[in-house]
Amino acid sequence: MNLSTELPDIPRTIGGIADALDERWHRRFWDDVRGVDSPGALSLLLNDWWRQAVVDTAGDDPEARAALEDAADLHLIELARAESDGSTLTHAEVMAMLDQQAAS
Repeated sequence: MNLSTELPDIPRTIGGIADALDERWHRRFWDDVRGVDSPGALSLLLNDWWRQAVVDTAGDDPEARAALEDAADLHLIELARAESDGSTLTHAEVMAMLDQQAAS
């Protein structure tokens, strides 16, 4: 994974994400937004769709898409960790858990 992959400047807002998403996702995105029933759910939804919008900026290049997906995941993990005063898992801890699950 290329840790130096720069993330595109996409605001993690409804409008910012809608503007950046590939058109094929618009209907589903707006359906999901309309279905939100709490601020916590909106935050999770925006994170998920922001990640998709970031990946979509790579077009059809599979390597660029994978690098942006990894970079977006790392960014969201770090945000969650910062917002939880460090009580969430680090990226390394998450990856170790996933490796353990795959091995079992």
